[in-house]
Amino acid sequence: MKPGNRSPMVVKRTANTNTRNSTLVFCLVLGLSSTSSAYAQQPEVAVPTVEPSPPPIRESVLQAREKLVGELAAAKTALEGATTEGRSVPEALSKKVDLLSRLDLLYGQILPALDHEAELQATKTRTTADLTNLRENGPTEPRPFSFRLLESLRDQLETESSREQSRADATEAAEAALAGTRAAFEQKERARRQAKEAFEKKKEDAKTAELATALQLAQLESRVAAVEVQLREIEFANQKLEVQVLNLHLTFLREKTERIAQDAHFSQEDLDEYLAQLDQAEFRLNRSLEWAQADFLVRDAEWIEVRRRLEASTNKDQALVAEFEARELARRLRQREVALIGEQLQALADNRKAWSRRFQVINENADDSTVRLWATECERVLAQVDRDLRIDSSRLVELRQESATLDSRIAAATETSPDAKRWLDRRKQHLESMIRTYEKTVDQLESARRLHKKLLDEISQQVATVTWAEKLDAFWSTVRSVWNYELTSLEDNPITVRKIALGIVLLLAGLFVSRRMVTWFGRRFLPRFGLDEGAIAAIQSLLFYILVLTVVMISLRIVNVPLTAFTILGGALAIGIGFGSQNIVNNFISGLILLAERPVRVGDLAQIDDLVGVIEHIGPRSTRVRSPENVDIIVPNSSFLEKNVINWTLTDDRHRAHISVGVNYGSPTREVVKLIRKSLDEHGKILPKPEPIVLFADFGDNALVFEAHFWVRMRRIMERRIIESDIRSRIDSLFREAGIVVAFPQRDVHLDARNPIPVQVLHGGKIGDSGKTNEPPPSEEEHAEGKQG
Repeated sequence: MKPGNRSPMVVKRTANTNTRNSTLVFCLVLGLSSTSSAYAQQPEVAVPTVEPSPPPIRESVLQAREKLVGELAAAKTALEGATTEGRSVPEALSKKVDLLSRLDLLYGQILPALDHEAELQATKTRTTADLTNLRENGPTEPRPFSFRLLESLRDQLETESSREQSRADATEAAEAALAGTRAAFEQKERARRQAKEAFEKKKEDAKTAELATALQLAQLESRVAAVEVQLREIEFANQKLEVQVLNLHLTFLREKTERIAQDAHFSQEDLDEYLAQLDQAEFRLNRSLEWAQADFLVRDAEWIEVRRRLEASTNKDQALVAEFEARELARRLRQREVALIGEQLQALADNRKAWSRRFQVINENADDSTVRLWATECERVLAQVDRDLRIDSSRLVELRQESATLDSRIAAATETSPDAKRWLDRRKQHLESMIRTYEKTVDQLESARRLHKKLLDEISQQVATVTWAEKLDAFWSTVRSVWNYELTSLEDNPITVRKIALGIVLLLAGLFVSRRMVTWFGRRFLPRFGLDEGAIAAIQSLLFYILVLTVVMISLRIVNVPLTAFTILGGALAIGIGFGSQNIVNNFISGLILLAERPVRVGDLAQIDDLVGVIEHIGPRSTRVRSPENVDIIVPNSSFLEKNVINWTLTDDRHRAHISVGVNYGSPTREVVKLIRKSLDEHGKILPKPEPIVLFADFGDNALVFEAHFWVRMRRIMERRIIESDIRSRIDSLFREAGIVVAFPQRDVHLDARNPIPVQVLHGGKIGDSGKTNEPPPSEEEHAEGKQG
């Protein structure tokens, strides 16, 4: 079996299953209708459980409807009889007539649905056969294939493709309706079973007739719900069948279009025929435009006359107001018609250009650069057509709503004011004429949209098959267009991508050259004037800022950007400074002050609060300080102006240092002073001027305190600490040689004499039997130290 023949068999099997289900539902309906009267007369009779084989569904519908005709006629006769005799009409009888009438309507809907199902099955069979024949024998049209045939197939394919979503939505709605009717049928069935149970339990004569009537109505309602379920099943099956037929037809159109497109040729005769059709349409539109313009003058004169009469009248007659509104609408609509005809003429002109370009693209008579320009223009035209379509479609909807509103006014004015009705009818005619004009315009725009969409697709196909050289040329053309793209304009000066890129390159190059020039100037030229490292760094920073500003000005001048363009930017910058950039500006100005005043310089040893380090760099916002631990610390420039700063090397690198040492009481003080002075004189980094000083500072708690004051040159904190360490080491060596002891803290020990002090002798580090330890006696040195302590 071929793949193309499988789907119809599955669909047929599904349709047969639905048919069997519907037939079973009808059997249930017939069973309910046949037992409805039996319950009224013989409630004890049970429904037989064995059912005959169901007849075909169409015959079941015809039989059920034929039987229903008699039931409905009998019910209507009973209702008319009760009405004629003047008796009160029973509510059950009236409800029964309504249910039977509704059932008759449902049967009337089922029969056309079955006919539609048969038509869909026939269409499906024909489409399947056409598709099979196409795959086996190819298209039946004579060769060579006409381009008009190809265009017709493409239009059909696009139209049928647009129906896919609507068919899917309709199938979903039919499925939801079927689910709702099935739920309603289940509810009616529950009500019928409850009515049946109540009828079978109640045997009193007073309640039998009432319960039998309720049971009969419940059966009838269940019967109506069952028939509605069958109708929704048929409609749902038809919707699915329509989707299958549509998919088969789309497959047939796609394959046929592909086969014909391979051998179709767009000839000059075809182009001339299309252009001739456009000429005829343009001729008709020009005549319509001339007539509309002339008629507008007439409508305008009539409107002016009616307005004069309306302004002169005192009672504002309703007919005169209606005439004024009709004349005004006629004038306005004719004016709008002139504009719409203009849109149609423009669309025809675009179509003429599109057909000529399609002919050249399909026959490959245009170069790639021209084709790309056409693609850009085609996209622009498509965007404009889409906008016009949205506007005109919305206006068309408004006109139709206005026409519907006018119908109610016409109906209200029929009896009150015949003259007003006449003018309202005239206004209705104008609206219908404008609706037709809008419909033509929308159709024309839709045709133009399809035509330009085809042109764009064909251009895309041709561009996709170009060579690498053509692709490179196209890429280079794109780069040039982007390179010269105008971003904005200032004072009639275009700002392009090229200017922006050139300005950025010049700015970066200027920054690099400025940095190198400043570095060279600071290393080779400034030291000749005897400037220190801090002064050189300050001059380098100021010179760099000046060069950067100069480079920015030159870059803007080269790219032809006027300085007035930054007026707004300057205002925004001022606002930003005032609200959000206070700290940044504060630090920047502080940096300029530091460079100018130079309270700290590069290379200085400075201290801010607990931070001590060497100034490495003074920037526009912050200063970099290197701590003794070789850690870079970033300090805001404002901190050097707002806090107390200790600059160890601002005016001189000579600093006084001191150390203190304590010796035991009883040590020779003069000898101690000489030894300390000797250690100072022997160190080569201690300055002779000012002369070092050794002082007997104080009688301390534990020692005699001496201080040594001396001067050293210091660029780093560690330099002073190293010298102090060397002096201490030398003093300790000299004191040892002279037998002078460096004092250490002394403490008094107080013993509580109220209790005896236990004494134990250790032998070998252990306590013996006699309570004595074996620990050896202390040495003389340990005894002496204990005595001193």
